[in-house]
Amino acid sequence: MSDQLNSERDEDGVADAVAATIVVAIAVFAMYLWLSGMPS
Repeated sequence: MSDQLNSERDEDGVADAVAATIVVAIAVFAMYLWLSGMPS
């Protein structure tokens, strides 16, 4: 039973890490677009 709980917890951790990576990538891409549109 505890092995199943640990497996589910590990899967949740992977999903959280992927989601956090996507959020950071979107923020960085948005900043890149914003700054590239500014006059130099």
